[in-house]
Amino acid sequence: MRFGVILPIWRLTVRDAEWLTCRAEELGFDGVFIPDHVVAMPATVEHYGPSWPDPLSLLAYLAGKTSNIRLGTSVVVLPYRNPLAVAKAAATVDQVSGGRFIFGVGVGWDEAEFKVLNIPFRERGRIGDEYLAVIKAVWASEVVDFKGNHISFERVGFAPRPVQQPHPPIWVACSPFNLTGASVRRAVTAGDAWHPLGLNREQMKRGLDLMRAEAERLGRIPPAFRPRNLLNLTDQPAGDDRALFEGSLDQVRADVEFVRGLGADYITFDIYGCTDPGHMARMLETFARDVMPALT
Repeated sequence: MRFGVILPIWRLTVRDAEWLTCRAEELGFDGVFIPDHVVAMPATVEHYGPSWPDPLSLLAYLAGKTSNIRLGTSVVVLPYRNPLAVAKAAATVDQVSGGRFIFGVGVGWDEAEFKVLNIPFRERGRIGDEYLAVIKAVWASEVVDFKGNHISFERVGFAPRPVQQPHPPIWVACSPFNLTGASVRRAVTAGDAWHPLGLNREQMKRGLDLMRAEAERLGRIPPAFRPRNLLNLTDQPAGDDRALFEGSLDQVRADVEFVRGLGADYITFDIYGCTDPGHMARMLETFARDVMPALT
């Protein structure tokens, strides 16, 4: 079992992000991931916060501060940017990190942000699918033709390509706290892993049933299961209505075993429930000391 950390970048300085990433590497975590918003609209500020560094730029910086830990997006919102620009930035992260990049992708949820960026919100799934196809195409060949509904080009040269071939691992997310059939289909058809955000136990089970059925329908192997959930360690056991990965060390250990029993081989943890970077580091230290040795 592998474990990753989602940095709550809206509450961190770049130096905080660097320190937590280096500490996660020292503690034996397998990956650090950065979320994505271009602008902070009221709903994003309400649920998270106002500060959103560009994830790929920040990951390139963190690559130079680390040696072994994987560096990923959780997740790049595909419709927000020209896919050729995203492909080039992501390939650069993979190059400077020596092949340590994980490409987590989604199609977004904050309609107000789409309006500001002049992107049709109702078309985000179709745009995201096409943009992901573009990115995979240019990562696979130095000269590419592509004809789509939203972007078309001929004889486009693209280099350097990623170190990891045919491409870095692609993890496909769903809308936060929501199981969607579209995300399951996208994971099966275009991803290496299904990376749902904040699902509860029953949603995970239903999603995995949907994923296996879709893979069987298409004659494909189901992608890996690599969920993202909030980690909230408490001194005392939490009640029966607790969320996954909330509660005492014993409860969280049992939750990891539960998710592993569903087929997960990698779990990523949000840590925004902590009060400050020092608290975040202490929780990671506790998890690494008291949970990881029995489960990795």
